[in-house]
Amino acid sequence: MARFSVNGFELIENQLGKMGRPMIRKITEAGAQAAAKRMAENTEKRKHVRNSDMLDAIGDNGIREYVGGASTEVYPQGLDRKGERNATKAYVINYGKGKRPYRKRPKKNPKVNLTGDKFITGDEEKAKEIVTEAMQAESDRLIAEINS
Repeated sequence: MARFSVNGFELIENQLGKMGRPMIRKITEAGAQAAAKRMAENTEKRKHVRNSDMLDAIGDNGIREYVGGASTEVYPQGLDRKGERNATKAYVINYGKGKRPYRKRPKKNPKVNLTGDKFITGDEEKAKEIVTEAMQAESDRLIAEINS
């Protein structure tokens, strides 16, 4: 009968066993903070700030835990000073108002953009990289804390 023994795998298994819900929660929070910072930067860069209600409201909607992980969504939360939802404003700015492709600028208001400027969805790849790096850094920090 063959016998197989690996010490390194047992060490990793012990580390992952110690990484319970609090650790997964911290890693998810680190990713959410990185995503919120990136969305705020994009909002300012594209000049979608009038009175900073939407900018100040960018954050996560709470961490939801499930078997084997956790998740959260980052978008502008709550209402602005006029009582309008910040998430709705961000959605309209991102996707636009029109049902058909934009052809000509309207003569009344030349600043209206019917197709949206994709300030959120146009940056998904870079945002994903930044969030992954932040979560990996937090994970490495927590594993180093466990080992010491």
